[in-house]
Amino acid sequence: MVVFGITGGSGSGKTSVSKMLEKLGVHIIDTDVIAHEIVEPNSDCLNELVDYFGDSILNDDKTLNRKKLASIAFSDKQKTEALSNITHKYIKAEVVKDINTTDAELVGVDGAVIIGSNVEPLCEFIVSVIADKQSRITRIKTRDNITDEQAIQRINAQNDDEFYKENSMYIIYNNGDIAQLESDVVGLFNKIKGNSFE
Repeated sequence: MVVFGITGGSGSGKTSVSKMLEKLGVHIIDTDVIAHEIVEPNSDCLNELVDYFGDSILNDDKTLNRKKLASIAFSDKQKTEALSNITHKYIKAEVVKDINTTDAELVGVDGAVIIGSNVEPLCEFIVSVIADKQSRITRIKTRDNITDEQAIQRINAQNDDEFYKENSMYIIYNNGDIAQLESDVVGLFNKIKGNSFE
């Protein structure tokens, strides 16, 4: 079994690449989905978040108020780190469980924050998806229904392309059309299957 990470900044097309790899037979583990599942009411993760951040992060029905948590957690670096430390261990446990229960030959762990996280050591290598800034702005605006300024702010708060280039074995540039992206993804898939990275 080969386990690899798939990452990239917001609007890069990381999810599109994962979906294409899934169609080719790669088992995809989506850490964004896991991040939502681990904070169900009465879960260990949610209880730990409430212990640290307080009851104000809960809605009346005891579900997590994500906007409230974000406004508190991202107000200072220490709280942001605490949020990561609490959630990442639960995410990793679910990723490990998924890896151990699949019989797939190839497993892609899809996540915005793979590089430098506790999930990275589970991956043999990292694939990063990179796109030019204007393409990313357009995609983020369309997907999240936000302004240019908000999209730019989001991009500027994330790692730059150089970070991904330095920390990845393979880069997919998503600046062309879908046909080009599919061709590049098939090329990547064949390299992974053949274990040949030149």
